[in-house]
Amino acid sequence: MIGYFGSVTFQTSDKRICTFRNLKRAASSSFSDHKRYRKKSEREFEGPENQTVSFEMQFIAGHGVRPWHMLQTIIKICENGTVCSFVLGGRKVGDGKWTIDSVDADYKEVWSRGELVSVSVNVTATEYH
Repeated sequence: MIGYFGSVTFQTSDKRICTFRNLKRAASSSFSDHKRYRKKSEREFEGPENQTVSFEMQFIAGHGVRPWHMLQTIIKICENGTVCSFVLGGRKVGDGKWTIDSVDADYKEVWSRGELVSVSVNVTATEYH
């Protein structure tokens, strides 16, 4: 197992491929600038901001996953505001848990009776404390 985001497990095996790519992680801090008469402003550190991540997942039926089911699982996590753990290689990503802010799905291949065979999903998430 590579890791997991909530109930979505990242893994590769001879029967199933469910991974991500293009993981981007951003961290930032908050500062206040205090204006002073005839001097440069004084900067004060307020604290860290919540981190953000974004990544792409591709679900392909031939790789042992059910694209429609996986897409619905991720959308449900997003729309319900579910707070999830994000773990890679046995280590937590960030200090806390995460919420999914947005899900952007690109239906790559749909067969005759509307069967979703391949979908690419872009996920954006924010750290939750």
